[in-house]
Amino acid sequence: MAAFLVLGGIVLFYVAYRGIQMLKQEAAHAATVVMGDAATLAGKSDYVGSWSGGGMTLDIQPSGHADYERKEPNESEALHGAVSFDGGDMVIDVLVTKKRLHIDKPPHHVGTKWSMTLDGVELERP
Repeated sequence: MAAFLVLGGIVLFYVAYRGIQMLKQEAAHAATVVMGDAATLAGKSDYVGSWSGGGMTLDIQPSGHADYERKEPNESEALHGAVSFDGGDMVIDVLVTKKRLHIDKPPHHVGTKWSMTLDGVELERP
């Protein structure tokens, strides 16, 4: 019986330890989502700024925070979170959800403006 109690105590300790580790990770993740992570924009400074077009607006701050909004007839979506890049996608992370936007064309000059295409929507930035 004593061995069973000791084993049970060890298991409970391990579960509590793992729970604390998970809480630490989630707290760090929450801080990144709220504040952004400027390191994710290393080498991607062309993406920083306010973009709009085709019913979509996207404001990417140098801190790594992004505000995304898309309005269509009878439907709208707004997200505020951290921006990151995964292969050919831009990801906006909002704690419980992630929005993936495929980068069809990265930022490039078109005359005096900047242009990029995400998920088939052409966006411009002055």
